[in-house]
Amino acid sequence: MPAGYISSPQAVVFILYSIAMIIFCTHCWEEIDASLELCPICGASSEVDVRSYQEKLIGALSHPLVSTRARICWLLGENKVKEAVPALIQVAESDPDIYVQKAALEALGTLHDGRAVPLLAQVGNGSNRFLAAAAQKSLESYITR
Repeated sequence: MPAGYISSPQAVVFILYSIAMIIFCTHCWEEIDASLELCPICGASSEVDVRSYQEKLIGALSHPLVSTRARICWLLGENKVKEAVPALIQVAESDPDIYVQKAALEALGTLHDGRAVPLLAQVGNGSNRFLAAAAQKSLESYITR
């Protein structure tokens, strides 16, 4: 057997549990110790999250990692999660990261929901050329659909 080879699944489990892991609470997105059963911030159980996949995605729009929030916007659009339109509008208006705002605008374009048109038109005529281009492209997708 090669040096450093782990011989059994039980050994792998022991090693993984021996390492102090930090995880994110799937409800409030605070960092918590993996050994805790309840989040010390919001009290949510770390056992099983019974929310639907779509609800979990929408909740992840408040994740602390920028790349995760941007990826979630994309996933919501690709999965055609119409329930996410109000949350995506809020992200497009107020997320502190411009790339997440752009991802939200693009997702709104993919969803083709009329509730997003006023925001897309406003941002499309705004002074931020980066976001305006994304909003205009999203609005065009409504026409060419």
